[in-house]
Amino acid sequence: MNKKMFLVVVSCLLFLTTCGSSSSNSKKKSSSSTTASKSADDKFIVSGYKLGVIPEIPIPEIKGLGLVESTDAKITLDMTKSLSSVEGITVTPVRIKNGQVTSGSATVQTGEDGEGQYSDDEKSVQTDGSGAGQYTDGTVTIQRAPDGSGQYSDTKNKITMQVISDGSGQFNNEKDGISLQVTSTGEGSYKNEEKDQSITVVGDKAIYKHGDIVIMNNGDGTGSYTDSSQSLTIKNDGQGTATITLGSETKKVKANPLDAYGKLPKLKVVPAIPAVEANSIKITLDAGVLFDVDKYNIRKDAQKVLNDLAGILKKADIKSFQIDGHTDSDASEAHNQTLSENRANSVKKYLASQGVSATITTKGYGESKPIATNKTAAGKQKNRRVEITIPTV
Repeated sequence: MNKKMFLVVVSCLLFLTTCGSSSSNSKKKSSSSTTASKSADDKFIVSGYKLGVIPEIPIPEIKGLGLVESTDAKITLDMTKSLSSVEGITVTPVRIKNGQVTSGSATVQTGEDGEGQYSDDEKSVQTDGSGAGQYTDGTVTIQRAPDGSGQYSDTKNKITMQVISDGSGQFNNEKDGISLQVTSTGEGSYKNEEKDQSITVVGDKAIYKHGDIVIMNNGDGTGSYTDSSQSLTIKNDGQGTATITLGSETKKVKANPLDAYGKLPKLKVVPAIPAVEANSIKITLDAGVLFDVDKYNIRKDAQKVLNDLAGILKKADIKSFQIDGHTDSDASEAHNQTLSENRANSVKKYLASQGVSATITTKGYGESKPIATNKTAAGKQKNRRVEITIPTV
């Protein structure tokens, strides 16, 4: 190889090395830039949601009147107030029988078809056999028409309900600070004093308040989210853009129009029978309380909730319980199944790390057991959940 040829080869090698280095540095800068951008965007995000997304206004639930807490329960509703007071968490007494969650039943038969009258020192029953009639036992009073309308009063638990056959009426739980007034079209108001939460629905518009947070859904794709404690506001114009304001900073991002709110729940018919005792308690946690979108790692800010639960479980000396994971129908069935299993296992591992020695069984159901429609954002939010069922007697 002559000298001229040697210099050409060396020059080419140097050029290729420089290009490779430049390309590598460019990729590193691009990756670094993306990471920095993501980190910078974090302050504009509502925890558990994507950038520019306004959280859905939750659909409130009214606990069924067919079940009461056992007086011998190892874990009571009062013991779990640190959990139930958190937005996105509900605690409900349930009865487990033959592996099924049921509300139980009780019957009084005084005629061939169940019609007639019955009374003793403790209770009085008048019924036509269809569940209509009157019942009183000194604590619970039921007046029920054949169409399920009527009145219900429980002086011990301070619950009253008046309901019409179309589902409209009033419900008040003075003990838990919960009230609902609803029309046949789903308009009305809901309050939960324990959670400092209220929902008002007029026509297609819904307003939700929770402490420093206010969410407005105008029913036409537009709406807003305000958290005064964080000086954070998100406004959705219903045309594909969300404007985020954090203090003096403003940012515009792409965002889907808001789904219309699904109205307040109508009241269920007056129960035909007195309540039965629960033997378990079910804690339902919205996935957003524990996890980021499509993730299964427990967020740091969610650890307090599980720490409180671990303390309750250890104090009650619970020997075994079940954790179930559920998702909405977004993504594939296989993806949702794996996600639900991973989320249930993440909760199990975290509780075990906090000294919970009980036998914990986990199961993922994916999207197979929805408790609400998957056609609305609010329904999907209810379906993305972790359920913890704990025997209490």
